[in-house]
Amino acid sequence: MSLLFPAITALPEPQGDRLATFAKAPYFRDVLSAPLSKSPASPSQLQYGIFNYLPGWVNGLMSVRNRIVKRLGFEVGQTSMVPSSDQWQVGTKAGFLTVMEITDDEIISMADDRHMTFFISVKKTETSVIVSTLVNQKTLIGRVYVNAILPFHHLIARTVINNAVKAKRI
Repeated sequence: MSLLFPAITALPEPQGDRLATFAKAPYFRDVLSAPLSKSPASPSQLQYGIFNYLPGWVNGLMSVRNRIVKRLGFEVGQTSMVPSSDQWQVGTKAGFLTVMEITDDEIISMADDRHMTFFISVKKTETSVIVSTLVNQKTLIGRVYVNAILPFHHLIARTVINNAVKAKRI
């Protein structure tokens, strides 16, 4: 927990969760927890509640990022991670991500290109939402990219989740 993001707690990397089965070295993993206030919400509704409301500055950074990394061979999609509804199913496109698994308590989405494979999990527990990121870095360019964007990732992930908590969307 931090002063800037009091609702967010960084968790240690889980070893036995579903997302861990997709990890291939070298990889980056980030796990954040936030209190749950909408207990009847499904995992897809929680993901929608978090990522449907990106601040303008985040969309602006993603637009700049897309223009730069496209030249390096990265796949780029929409800036937004949001489909037109919060009722998702396997295969639903959410911006640059595609939903690959849905269970009663978790949704896992992914994006793949020649430099890296990116996964995001939104998991619901009785009292919290756990948002976990996994990035398998396939190439040197992928490793350099991940290291370059980590400060932005930390700020953006915490801001977006914290905003969802404050607005009671999760």
